[in-house]
Parts: sequence; structure tokens; C-alpha cells
Amino acid sequence: MTQQTSIVGGDAMTLPNFVVIGAMKAGTSSLRNYLDEHPDVFVVRGGAFDEPHFFVTEENWHRGVGWYESLFEGAGTAAAVGECSPSYTWAHVYHGVAERMAKLVPDARLVYVVRDPIARMRSMYMHQVSAGRERRRADVALLDDRYLKPSMYGFQLAAFLDHFDRGQILVVASEVLRDRPREALCAVFDHLGVDPAAVDLDKQRRDHRSIDKPVPRLHGLGWLPRQQVKLRPRWRPDRRSGMARLLTTRRARPDDSAIPRELHDRLTERLADDLQLFERLLGHPVPDDWRWSKPVSR
Repeated sequence: MTQQTSIVGGDAMTLPNFVVIGAMKAGTSSLRNYLDEHPDVFVVRGGAFDEPHFFVTEENWHRGVGWYESLFEGAGTAAAVGECSPSYTWAHVYHGVAERMAKLVPDARLVYVVRDPIARMRSMYMHQVSAGRERRRADVALLDDRYLKPSMYGFQLAAFLDHFDRGQILVVASEVLRDRPREALCAVFDHLGVDPAAVDLDKQRRDHRSIDKPVPRLHGLGWLPRQQVKLRPRWRPDRRSGMARLLTTRRARPDDSAIPRELHDRLTERLADDLQLFERLLGHPVPDDWRWSKPVSR
């Protein structure tokens, strides 16, 4: 995999040849930490623009390509150069992201980290409450498109497949990144064209645990954490198979067990059609351990 360059004003610019496009609260930070330890990978991290959100017009698109290129000045001779911005799979709010990305970096490899959709929503809700951005009860908030749509992976993925070839997109289950990081990272590094053997994958598993952080349980449909602060005004939001396979899970620990049955059923119903779309786009079923797609015992 070679660095991607563009000519602006006669000067060659370094642009990313890979982008982690999401999903929010699905383990993108952990993946970025893993990527950062590979000697042949440069990934934007640290400072005010840890997540550049460049292709989002409401965020940093106005700063221009020169600004975006400056984020990769330290890439040196790295074979894989990239960034992580979960906002890129918020197509329900931020329009045109995939189109703008395809025009600027048409050959980029994309990585889409996904997670049990209801567990992802729950984690996002807890994060927003802790940050003081959410005051609504879980049974009200989680039915809002702001929580539902980022978990509609079929809808989000389709936006990118309109502009990128299937073989450019690797879909990774965060449960595999957590439980079997060697398998997940070998697939990611292979997708990016760098040697997985260049890093100690066992050491990386010991060093990165963010997906495993415990979170409080949701007690009842109307549960809302006691710790609330002032509400903030803004909501921050295998190459062989083409798009590559979704890494299947066998021992993933379900973390949506605290969602009350009634709410769980309502969310499952709202997500059902998108699940079918996602499976069609992948070409195979989603992981068996995503319990939300199965009946839940009473």
C-alpha cells in the first residue's frame, strides 16, 4: 500500500490511504491505539483533532485540503497513513461525507468497526448522560434517531458503497477486536497492506482494554443516572471476499443484558429491516452472538 498524494498549487501533498469511518462507541479508539503501535502505520492522534471529522461540512470541511494534509505531516515513510472519525457514519445527520471522501481519496481503504447495535446504543446513551448532554429516560432517548441511526449499519454502509468498491471496505466486529484481537488485527493490517508480524499482538491486547470498561446497569425503562451536570448545547456526535468478511464472533460477551425486555423488543423491531439490509450488503449473516437479533427469554 503506497501513500496517497495530490497536487495542489504544484506541491505534492500527503493524504490518507486509509480511514476508519466508525461506528461511534464501537471500539474505534481501541483500534486507533492498536494501529498507532505498528511501525509502518501512521494514524492521526492527539491534540485537538484526534478525530479530524474533515469530510463533515458542519465540522472541519471548511478548513480546506491544506489543513487536512497538515495532519499527516509526521507520516514520514509510513506505508499506511490514516485517521479515525466515527462521525463519517452519521449519514442521517451529516450528508455527502462518502462522496467528498471518494473525490479526495478515491483509492483509500476503509475500516468500519461495528458492534451489537443495541449494546452500541446503550453505550452511547451512557456516554451522553455522563457528559451532561442527555437528560431523557432510556426508554425515550434510545428510540430517537440520534441513537438508532448510527446502529443501522446497513443504511450507513450503503452510503459508502455508492462511492467505493466493495473490496475497499473491511467490516470488523468490535467483539472480535476485544476477545480475539490477533484475528481482528491480522485482518485489519492485511487490509491496509502492512505486515501483522511487525507488532506484538499479545502485548497489544494487554495494553488496550477500552472496550471492556464496565458501565452501570439500566434499572427499568425510566432509568436515568443520578450523576448529571449542566446540559451542553451541542451534540457531538479478508480482501478475498471484496468488502471482506465481517469477523464472526464465538465468545463475545453480551453487554446489552441490562436493557429492559420491553425496550429491547421495541429497539429490535426498529432495527430489523436494517439488519436484513446489512446482511445483504455483507453477503452473510451477522455474528450469532449479537443477541438483539434473536428472541430474548422472559
